[in-house]
Parts: sequence; structure tokens; C-alpha cells
Amino acid sequence: MKTSLISRFIILFTVGMFIAGCRKDRVEPTAIVLDNFESGSIGLVSKLSETSWELSLADDNDNADLPNEWRTWWYVRFDNLSDKESINFTIKNNVWPYYYLPVYSYDQKNWMRFSEADVSQTNSNELIIQKKFEATTVWMARFYPYTFSDLKYYMSTIQGSPFLEIQTPGYTQKGNPIHLFKITNFGVPISQKKRIFIHARTHPAETPSSFVIEGLVDFLLEGSAQSREILSKAEFYIFPMQNVDGVIAGNYRTTTQSENLEVMWYYDPLEPLNLKNEAPSEVKVIHQYAKNLMQDGGSAITVALNLHASNSEPDTRTFFFPHFGSSTQGYASEEANLWEKQLDFISSFAGNFGSDMVEPLPLEGGSSFASKTYPESWWWVNYKDQVMAITMEMTYGRSGFSPRWIEPVDMRAIGRALALGIDDYYNTLLEAPYMIESIGKGRAVNLKYPFIYPPNAKDELKE
Repeated sequence: MKTSLISRFIILFTVGMFIAGCRKDRVEPTAIVLDNFESGSIGLVSKLSETSWELSLADDNDNADLPNEWRTWWYVRFDNLSDKESINFTIKNNVWPYYYLPVYSYDQKNWMRFSEADVSQTNSNELIIQKKFEATTVWMARFYPYTFSDLKYYMSTIQGSPFLEIQTPGYTQKGNPIHLFKITNFGVPISQKKRIFIHARTHPAETPSSFVIEGLVDFLLEGSAQSREILSKAEFYIFPMQNVDGVIAGNYRTTTQSENLEVMWYYDPLEPLNLKNEAPSEVKVIHQYAKNLMQDGGSAITVALNLHASNSEPDTRTFFFPHFGSSTQGYASEEANLWEKQLDFISSFAGNFGSDMVEPLPLEGGSSFASKTYPESWWWVNYKDQVMAITMEMTYGRSGFSPRWIEPVDMRAIGRALALGIDDYYNTLLEAPYMIESIGKGRAVNLKYPFIYPPNAKDELKE
């Protein structure tokens, strides 16, 4: 009996030591980085060690002929990272000098900002991230992602509202649907309503505008007495995502054909109401819808908003690109009238969001946009000051919320303030005190790079 017990002990001890030895010698899975998912993007990846990486930003569509300033979006997934020690990431070949805090997630749903203690910046604009993670799979991105799938999910949550009609007026060059939200009280005759036209995500990685759209739409559909009153007086036509192909591909600024849709409203000089054939389908769809609304016998569009987001310093707040200037500055009556309408509109928004949350206005907006091919150029050439068409730019940093950095909940709050500002714009006949006081006003927080504010990109500076 003793011999049998001893034999069993020896066998169990031997097996146990073998298993322990196997565990000790087991090779941990190698950490890898991926971008082969919706909106994912990264360029060259260099793994220096299991705890040190260098990541280079990618050009849209890997097209090296595009401007370096368009190389800014990145969105990756890391698998098999160590959760036992800090990992170091260096983000390279970024030409923008602005410091920023990226975001990370363990489930691709709940996103968190890196802290300022996690992120530093070199003199060559490289961003260095150092953090010990709580899981071995981590998603990281330049800013909070908002994909086409996110839009489709959001649409599923609002579908069925009695104030909403979701349409598909057209398709992208790759056959993806371009959706439109029509929001109003459908029981009130059209003749009694104002028409507001909004489009967003022309530049695919400018995700703040999508959160703003959600906030605006959520407010309009909430069924409160205030939102019901607004919808009894207005029709909202909202294109939430123009450049669907670019969003899916993980581009920053262009379509999958490397086109910048913002400057491709190619109107015919002889018949400026119409676009030339070379305009991309993503532009034609929005243009045709706007044109139809202006000719269908209903109320004309009187507000046209073009929503974007700007690479800028952390403390740059939401801002606008107004056009022209006052009559005392030599502008014609229609030009000065548009300038005044834009000041009234910005003031109405600021009154609902906070006058200290909006950038001061320039002394004048300039007129060069009128001879270019922006959406606002088309509106001006055809409708002059009848349509208050303007670009609104959100930002990615502290954005007026200092010391904390802007979050999706804040961007949705911008959307709510925008809806209320639109209503006030139509209802307020008084002067715009905030705008009058803010023209040429100094900033509460000094800029580190004032010579490149507003963004001095040839397709973005809408003078």
C-alpha cells in the first residue's frame, strides 16, 4: 500500500513540475497594432519593444500628394499589450504644432481622455503617450470616433418619432447611402414655417459635428413644450454625414478619391443655380436637395449651416466664418446685410451657449469666398443675403471648458444651444450686444500660435 501511495505521489509530483515548467516557459502573445476596421487609420508602425512603439500618421488613401496638413487623423487597436507596466507610444510626422490629448477605450464604446500627465509633446511636434492600461486590448484615437455605424445606430434610436422623417436622397461614389433628417411638426402647414438647412461631416474625421447633430436632434425630438413650439414654426433639413465613404475609410479630409468636397461646389458661371458635371455625387445630392427646397413653392431656406471642426490650440473655442463687413467699411448693402444677419445669428447662439464660449469676431469677414466654390459661395451667388449661410467650427481641445477637455456631452450641449439659437435668431429683432462687444475683442486666454489662427489653410480660411 505504501509503495502504491509513493508511486502515485511521484507521478503527480512529476506531472505537476512538468506543467509548472510549461507555464514558466510559455511565450506571451506578441503585441500587435491594427487599423483594419471602420474609420481605422495609421501609417508606418515601428515596434521598438513590447513596451515602446512609434506610430506615423497616414495620408488619406495613402496619397502622398495631399497636403501634409491633411495628415492628422489616427485610430488604432492594440492587442496583447502588457497590463503589468507602462507602454510608451510616440506619434510621429504630425505637422500641426498643437498639443492635444487623444482618447482610448477598452471596448470601443466607452471612451476616455488620456490625462495631461500621460501625454507630452516634443519640439518636433511628436506626441508621446505613456500609460499603464487595465486591459490587454486597447483602442486609441486622435479624438472621439464617430463612424457610419454609429450614425446608423443613432438613427435606430430616433426612428419612429412623430416629428422625424429619415430620407435617403442619394448615394456616395461607392454606393453608400447619404441620409437626411427632416424634422418638424408635420401637422402645421409649410407656409407658416421657416426652413433651416444643415450639413455635416464633409471632412470625415471632423467628428465633433456628429455629436453636435445628435444634441440638436435629441432636443428637437424630446417632445418638450419648447421643442414642440420650435417645430411648429420651423422645418429642419439635416444631412448628418456627407462624406460617408471617407468616414468608413478612416480619412481625415477627403473622399476615397482624395477629393476635398468642401471646395467642389462647382457651379456653372452662366447658370450658377446648377452645378457642373464634374462635381462629385456627394456634393450633387446635397445641392439638388437644397435647390429643390428653394423651388418647391414652400417657404425658402433662410438659414444654411455648414458644420466643421478645426485643428487648433487647446483653448480655442467654437468659432464661425462670417462674411463681408459693415457698410461703413465700404461693403454694399446686400453684403453688409448678410454680415449683420450673421452677427445676429452668432449672438443668438452665444446667448444660449455662453458668450465666453465663443471666439471673438474679426473686424470684418472679407469677400474672397464669393468667387470660390464653397457651399456658402453657391448660396451667395444665387440668393445673396436672403440666406444666412455660414460655417461653424467646433474644436477638439479644452474649447472653453478649461481645465477639463471637451467631451461628447459638451458637444451635444452645443447642438442644443444651436437649436435654441436658431429659434432666437428668428424671434429676436433687437441688436446683437454680444457680437457688437466681441468684434476685435481680445482673448481671455492668449494663443501660443496666433499667426495660424484662424486656420490658414487655403481651403479653410473663408474670407
